[in-house]
Amino acid sequence: MRLHLLGLALAMATVEAIPHGSQTSRAPTYFFTFGDSYSMTSFNITGEQATPADPMGNPALGTGTTGGGINWIGDLTTVDNDTLILSYNLAVGGATIDNNIINAGVEDMATQVASFVSVYGDKPGIAPWSSDDTVFGFWIGINDVGWAYASEEASVLVPMLMAEYKSLVQQIYDLGGRKFLFLNVPPTSRSPYILASGLAASRAHAAWMSVFNEHLKLMALGFRDEHPDVEYVLYDSWTFMTGILDNPHKWWYPNNTCIDADGITCIWWNDYHPGLRYHAYQAADMKKYLHPFGAW
Repeated sequence: MRLHLLGLALAMATVEAIPHGSQTSRAPTYFFTFGDSYSMTSFNITGEQATPADPMGNPALGTGTTGGGINWIGDLTTVDNDTLILSYNLAVGGATIDNNIINAGVEDMATQVASFVSVYGDKPGIAPWSSDDTVFGFWIGINDVGWAYASEEASVLVPMLMAEYKSLVQQIYDLGGRKFLFLNVPPTSRSPYILASGLAASRAHAAWMSVFNEHLKLMALGFRDEHPDVEYVLYDSWTFMTGILDNPHKWWYPNNTCIDADGITCIWWNDYHPGLRYHAYQAADMKKYLHPFGAW
């Protein structure tokens, strides 16, 4: 598997991937995603929309990311899919869940969801989604942890964040969303950026993150219990990335802290973001858990 993915990542760095789903006659799956720089593709909701010939819409596949190329959303849309996926990625670099709780100074996930409601909530012709054929994905919290771990008590702030997170998911549910993908926070405590602040900072960051991830799990379970018609997957990015950081040579990385802007040589593309090869690995692993949604 790893050899295949290495070749895949190298190919993605130089050529445009072919959307697998376009080879099938099945109806498309609409994939709306929200989050921060680990997910962003710089999609513009007023620009070109997704089509079978161009399932990412805008910009070009592999651009506008923070990994040197295609990220996990691009991979799940064009590489690891089993049918046609049409992607609408509202993620914004630097985002937190809600600027009223932790203000990062950029568009938060609350605003991203509001944009979805405004543009896509009434199931327009540019994206005529339905409850049965649409997945909503959320990867958020990296910046919430990063901004708050040094000065705020997780036991106080995280419940506030989760209450807002749940309310945003509820907004989408109220419009007909029934399939939800959640990703927890990966071990950015071990990123070169956090490690540069010292061992004490890394440990404090990890402790805050652990509280966040546990509350996310409880939020997702609670939402499912309150809405028995919901299908959800909580993907454990923390465990997956930890496995690679613990055994970098197994994945043909020289070590777990080097940085290379090619997105392939090292785990890290810069001091806080993994490269495109890591994203390819994670997307392939995610696919194993996404079968309930029918598109992967």
